[in-house]
Amino acid sequence: MKSKALARQVTAAILAAAAALSITGCLNQGTPTPIACIQAEPTIGYVPLTVTFDASCSFVPEGAEDVYHFRWEFDDGTDEGTGTARTTTHTFEEPGTYAVAVVMINSAYDIVDIGTRVVTVLPAE
Repeated sequence: MKSKALARQVTAAILAAAAALSITGCLNQGTPTPIACIQAEPTIGYVPLTVTFDASCSFVPEGAEDVYHFRWEFDDGTDEGTGTARTTTHTFEEPGTYAVAVVMINSAYDIVDIGTRVVTVLPAE
């Protein structure tokens, strides 16, 4: 019984620390090179965990918005097809640590940049 209580306290401390340390923005200093950026909310939680991903912080040169597309890869064996959507949601059904990626692709289907965000899914209580 004491070990379960301790595990809950440790989990609560990890969740609080992760929330305090979460990065909520991306740095864009006006470089002409496209940059893929990804934000996620939440980045840690219990299974099943539904996460909202947002690549709106990605930099696309002015006037070239229609040239670049985004492909979401969730590191759990699933992905979302290439399109212009900069936001999506995904539900993780298994505990684990996932490196989610948004892949920025140009009109020639070349990978221009990749942004990543780590999501930690904890076992159900």
